[in-house]
Parts: sequence; structure tokens; C-alpha cells
Amino acid sequence: MSHDAYHARDAGARLAQTLGDALATPTPPNISYGTVTATRTINGHTRLTVTCAGTTLTDLPCTTTCTSAKTGDRCLLLTANHLTTIIGILA
Repeated sequence: MSHDAYHARDAGARLAQTLGDALATPTPPNISYGTVTATRTINGHTRLTVTCAGTTLTDLPCTTTCTSAKTGDRCLLLTANHLTTIIGILA
């Protein structure tokens, strides 16, 4: 195989991988339940620590409706891609 043919083949393989990754079906968002274990405010931004499925998640961002959460409150967590945000406090 000539040098040019090798590079063309390699470029084609990389293009196929890139297109495959770009066109892949994204993972759907996941909603979980958790329990607030701590709250703190940094520069006006509330961050919550939550226990979910036996794991502690520290300093999660939350929506403005969740800023008044207290320790022990149950909450809804939305995970999309690798980001988790607290989107609601349950009554």
C-alpha cells in the first residue's frame, strides 16, 4: 500500500468514527430521587449536597425554586450527559 493510500484510508476511518459519534442517539436524561444532606451558598449561588442511591453527591447546582431546601428534604435530580442538577423539592 502506498504512503498516500495509507493516509487516505486512515483519514476515511477517522471521518467514519467522527460521523458515527456525532450521529449516535444521545442518552436520554435520567430523573432520580435524593435527600438533601447539606446546603451552602457561594457568591449568591446555592449548592446542595444530596444522598442518592447510597452515594453522596456534593455541591450540586439547583434551580431557583430549590434554594430554600433544608436538610432532610426529598428532591428530584435531573442528570443529562454528565451533569446533575436539582430541579425540584418534594412536599
